[in-house]
Amino acid sequence: MGIKTFLMLAVLLTMTVLSGCTLPQPGTPLATSTPLVLPPSLTPPPPSPTPVIPVATQASAQPTAPSPAPALPTAGSVSGISAVILLPPGGVLNVRSGPGVSNPVVGTFPAAATNVMRTGAASKAGGALWVEVQRPGGGGTGWVNAKYLTEYVPSSTFCADSQVQTLLGDLKTALMTSNGNLLASLVSPAHGLDLRYFRYGTLANYTSEEAAWVFQSTYVVNWGPEPGSGIEKTGTFSQVPLPVLLEVFTSSYELHCNDAGVASAFSQDPWPVEYANVNFYDVYKPGTDAYGGLDWRSWLVGVEYVQGKPYLFALIHFEWEP
Repeated sequence: MGIKTFLMLAVLLTMTVLSGCTLPQPGTPLATSTPLVLPPSLTPPPPSPTPVIPVATQASAQPTAPSPAPALPTAGSVSGISAVILLPPGGVLNVRSGPGVSNPVVGTFPAAATNVMRTGAASKAGGALWVEVQRPGGGGTGWVNAKYLTEYVPSSTFCADSQVQTLLGDLKTALMTSNGNLLASLVSPAHGLDLRYFRYGTLANYTSEEAAWVFQSTYVVNWGPEPGSGIEKTGTFSQVPLPVLLEVFTSSYELHCNDAGVASAFSQDPWPVEYANVNFYDVYKPGTDAYGGLDWRSWLVGVEYVQGKPYLFALIHFEWEP
């Protein structure tokens, strides 16, 4: 060994002793460093999986609203023959050049006309529904307020229609079970239900929505003066008309089509003239021997057709009057 080599080994041995370390043995691998582990709060979370988002069409990209309830048929929304209603004798139904009272009058129909031909067109104006009709006598078309029209049904067709018998049966069920939803489904969607406890008393009109809760309603109606005493008859639907409706509809009643029967003896016009083109049944409960037959009662049930289906239009009560 040369002197230079010996001196280098001596220097290395001296440094090893001073550092307190040992030299690695030949063939021994060098130690690897321990990887740094961050605390959990500092460890970045793994990326969340990206949800698969379907490609929206123009329609599906819009907010989805709850499906509305099926729309009830609207008077004047179909073509066909109509009749004029709700006008006093001598009155006329104005035909205008366009929907709305601001348009000029281009013709008229008399109060009881039954020859109004609708074209099928309809429009809202001033909060009312207007329908297009053929002008009386020909010569083009015009517009009338649908409130004063009803679908024309001849008396013979009405009296032979089994749908009406079903309607009366459903009315009986609704009354006996206080089923507001069933009653609501029977009420005319075009004009609602006119109810008179007395022929010349208060007229209370119930829409389909109002009929749904009428059995629970606490609204007090002044139905008008008693024919004999003149005392005002007041009360809710359940307190005044309902018990008498039940008295008749749960009895062995008689049905008379477009005939007011005994009620005609107590009124010049038992069926109002403004209802002349609305068919009706007299639901009549005969009187008993115990009261000399004077405890009879009668309800005139008016029926209007909306898109070919019969609905309740009016109820008018009659009883013996002193």
